[in-house]
Amino acid sequence: MLRRFLISLLPAFFLALTQCGYTLSHRLRAEFRDPRGIFVPVFDNMTDEVGAEIVFTNALIREITSRRKILLSTREKGALELHGVITDIRVEPTTLTDAGFKGLQGYQRIPSELGVRVNLALVLRDPKSGKIYWSHDFSGYRRVNAPTDRTYDYQSPSSVGVATQSIYESEYPEIARQIVRDVYDEMVEVF
Repeated sequence: MLRRFLISLLPAFFLALTQCGYTLSHRLRAEFRDPRGIFVPVFDNMTDEVGAEIVFTNALIREITSRRKILLSTREKGALELHGVITDIRVEPTTLTDAGFKGLQGYQRIPSELGVRVNLALVLRDPKSGKIYWSHDFSGYRRVNAPTDRTYDYQSPSSVGVATQSIYESEYPEIARQIVRDVYDEMVEVF
């Protein structure tokens, strides 16, 4: 008796299981199917990190085009705008070397690992009417190794800062990919 009951529930279970997943039945369905498309202008960058706006804008465009469900357009066609603002990029030491590391004075420690946090805000709006369809804030975080190989060199203070900046800037593409996956998921999540 119990076995027949379970067997009769099996088709319902599989039917429910096949209905899971992302489809275009979410909150922005009509906006994504708008024949005008969506225009993604270069993000505004409110930080001192020059060039970060290009990396994050390109990552969002790549993510949207890879899904092939949203038509990207130009501003001239009257498309909706997905406008982004990089609000904050923070780099902070997460791990320090031991005191006296590689010839430093006994009281000196330098960062051996840095945490890079990027915050951005996105708004999907109609530029003609000013209507906002969707907005959300996002944050991404990565840890990177800091350069410690020139600490024994008396000239290292002049080069460590530049090397450190290039190392954490090299992580922007990965942080951008991490954030834009969250962006797309948030845009297509069901109510």
